[in-house]
Amino acid sequence: MGDVVGFCDKIGNNLSELGKWCVWQNIILGQFLSLLLCAINTLAHYINSGSSSVLPTGQSFPHYMFLCAIYTSWLAFRRGEKGLISIIKARGWRYLLLCLIDVQANTLMSTAHQFTTLTSIQLLGCVAIPVALALSCLVLGVRYRMVHIIAVSVCLMGVGCLVWANIEDTKIDGKNQLVGDMLCLCGAVLFAIVTVLQELSVKNTDIVEYLGLLGLFGSILSGVQMVILEKQTLITSTWKSSSALLSSFSACQFMFCTFSSVFLINMGTTALHLSLLSGNFYTLIVGILLFNYKFHALYFLSYTLSMTGVYIYAIKQTPVASRSMSSNHTTQLNNTNNRSECQLREHMISDSPERTTEILSAFGTLNSNDTFPLSHSTNTTFTSFYGSHDVLNTQTTSA
Repeated sequence: MGDVVGFCDKIGNNLSELGKWCVWQNIILGQFLSLLLCAINTLAHYINSGSSSVLPTGQSFPHYMFLCAIYTSWLAFRRGEKGLISIIKARGWRYLLLCLIDVQANTLMSTAHQFTTLTSIQLLGCVAIPVALALSCLVLGVRYRMVHIIAVSVCLMGVGCLVWANIEDTKIDGKNQLVGDMLCLCGAVLFAIVTVLQELSVKNTDIVEYLGLLGLFGSILSGVQMVILEKQTLITSTWKSSSALLSSFSACQFMFCTFSSVFLINMGTTALHLSLLSGNFYTLIVGILLFNYKFHALYFLSYTLSMTGVYIYAIKQTPVASRSMSSNHTTQLNNTNNRSECQLREHMISDSPERTTEILSAFGTLNSNDTFPLSHSTNTTFTSFYGSHDVLNTQTTSA
């Protein structure tokens, strides 16, 4: 009986978290990102399937230029170790690798719109969830609680309903459909990799650094790739009819990249991909209105299950959410421990030898990993990719 009462109390405590405004802020931000992704996919589908001039790489180039104009310029005005030149020298190659993956992910997803349907792209994009789960465990050292496992399971049930609803409605066009599906799968995997590395970056450095370097290297890489692969199309294209679509597409990409960085700091990669599942429902509504898709009752059930999973997941943060605490908070912890050291040393002077031995044994445990949060007592193989805590500690010391 006691176990049942304890279990009920635990559920009640978890559900009480939904009454906090900070939790709802993250949920609302996640749905805003989901709507942005729906807009990005819809605009990309219009651009790539309804226009004779298709630039899979070129259509993302303005997005990187916007990031470069705002955030790279911001970095350029910084001085010291947080300045643009210092960051490029210290870890520029890491951002170059990340940007290469990001550019290819955008290119693959844009190309997929030429061969497959909008709903297929949304469904196949769900492949990013298991990839993000695996990479979060491997790269970020996330250890999921039972509440997170339940949340992911509920969301995947929603995906299953969506797949079931689209089995009869999806029209297979043979070889071209398969090509589009394969491109979408590869793009989804790369997108999951990018979001994990993005979380690693924004939590161990800052958002301005990540977006600034993404804009700088992304502009260079996408520009070079566009000139090499799409030069002829670029020369012969007329953009009067699609300029509004391209501008809207770039604006949505810019906002998604910016706000997703904020979301990743608060909630993490897995929560981001679960929140984006509701974009499947929004895209289907757009498809019904614009592309004459047929409505199915399972669409609504899928949306309900996906949002329920998001609510459950938002109840508890994963350990990685506190892994990369700010350097100021780290300094505060160190100062607290230093003050405790001094107090213990002063107290030892006036104590008996027996009491001194007792205090020394207690003093020896103060600096052990057990007195620190999990985020500071563990590290993973890949947390040094962006410098991790070593970078933060170095910056704190030099300051």
